[in-house]
Amino acid sequence: MNLPLVGIRILEVAQFAPNAVGMHLADLGAEVIKVEAPGLGDPSRLLARPLDGESLASRRWNRGKQRVVLDLRSEAGCDVFRALVAEVDAVIEGMRPGALDRRGVGYEGLLEVNPRLVHISVSGWGEDGPYRDLASHGLAFDAYAGLAPPIRDAEGRLSRPTRHVWQGLEAAPLYGALALVSSVLRARETGEPARIEVSQADAGVVWNGWRIAYEAVAARETQGERLEAHAAAAEVTLPTDRARGPAEDVRYQYYAASDGGVVLLMATERRFWGNFCRAVDRPDLFERWPGVGYADHDYGNQALREELTRLFASRTRAEWIELFIEHDVAGGPVHEAGETFSDRHFESRGLWTDAEVHGMAIPSTPTRIDGERAQSPLPSPRTDARGEDVLARVLGWDGTRVAAERDRGAFGVPTESRSSST
Repeated sequence: MNLPLVGIRILEVAQFAPNAVGMHLADLGAEVIKVEAPGLGDPSRLLARPLDGESLASRRWNRGKQRVVLDLRSEAGCDVFRALVAEVDAVIEGMRPGALDRRGVGYEGLLEVNPRLVHISVSGWGEDGPYRDLASHGLAFDAYAGLAPPIRDAEGRLSRPTRHVWQGLEAAPLYGALALVSSVLRARETGEPARIEVSQADAGVVWNGWRIAYEAVAARETQGERLEAHAAAAEVTLPTDRARGPAEDVRYQYYAASDGGVVLLMATERRFWGNFCRAVDRPDLFERWPGVGYADHDYGNQALREELTRLFASRTRAEWIELFIEHDVAGGPVHEAGETFSDRHFESRGLWTDAEVHGMAIPSTPTRIDGERAQSPLPSPRTDARGEDVLARVLGWDGTRVAAERDRGAFGVPTESRSSST
């Protein structure tokens, strides 16, 4: 498969979740060179519980990349970094704002060696604002965005939500990858550089945008069309319309099947509702409650809900899904913990990474190019990979030049100096 980003070369200096910007791009064929400090380098390698010396997070976020060890606290290391920047399309900075500036290799200076450079900074809180320098990780951004409200027990003690799916840290790299590729296209056409910034906290806010927009309107208005429209978009039940909340929804609702599985019916369009009634040989339901053309949830219709509850209890979940497919009824299976990976559709989609290559099986990219999943065949680089082969290939350095830079301390304190100082 000819991946679309083959020929794009990117230099990455990132830790933890911002590594996913490079991951997405490597999956699409970009050459991503990860620069790490001597020693541990990216601390995500030890995140949670390592497997065979490396965390699952690092195996995921750093798949498809190559690794170069550089000491950016040294003049020699920064010199090598600048030499690499001259040969790339983009630089990813995935640390606290200004991390590369503090090391003397910030965006403005790098333009001197690569005038069409695309530079992206992915940080927790962004490059300005009161929280700019607040040290935080993944859950903090969802908590800030209202996506992870606290759980209170009977005694009023607080705890963080369980089974929470982190959203800000997953969304930000997607925005970043899109902006980076768009800017590289422009740079190749016009020579114009770009400085991009994406905040994980901002991404969480945007992911929860409907709810936050409603809350902002509700803080100013207690009634009116604007408030009602925002409430509907955010699926918020207003005090003046208790009958329109998700719990009172009838034709856009969960129902229990005969085998204990759960099915989602989404017959809010008259076409789907009519198809459903004919499929279950209940034209009387359509005649009694025909509804309107679109977005008719039939809120609060308890008589219909009781009928549907009895109907759905007459077949298994799998039988309902087959009926939906055959008769063009909108809906789908509802999975609880442990059910998704055994679903036949999931099995057919082939989302697992190759455990022999990546050291684990985890759903990877949903992107397919020309019918094939767009994923780099390279695993995450090992901690002991020094990257001298990368310097030879990208910069054309021979062993003598690499050895000279090593002696200058570009890759960390030389062995002799380290032993004499301990």
